[in-house]
Amino acid sequence: MANTNVRKSIQSKIESLGREIESLQQELLKWEKIAADYETNSESIDLILSIQIPEKTEGKPKRVKA
Repeated sequence: MANTNVRKSIQSKIESLGREIESLQQELLKWEKIAADYETNSESIDLILSIQIPEKTEGKPKRVKA
């Protein structure tokens, strides 16, 4: 009986890892495409991002406790 439980546990872990690997491979493909798109259009993407997310000003006054 114990051998059956161990085999089921091992098989379950193998299947779980297989699903995780598939998911990670899809995520890898997604990020490889993003990297390739960025390399192709980096200037345009940087321009769009600079418009959407203005840089923080460094001379910003700090609050002082009285």
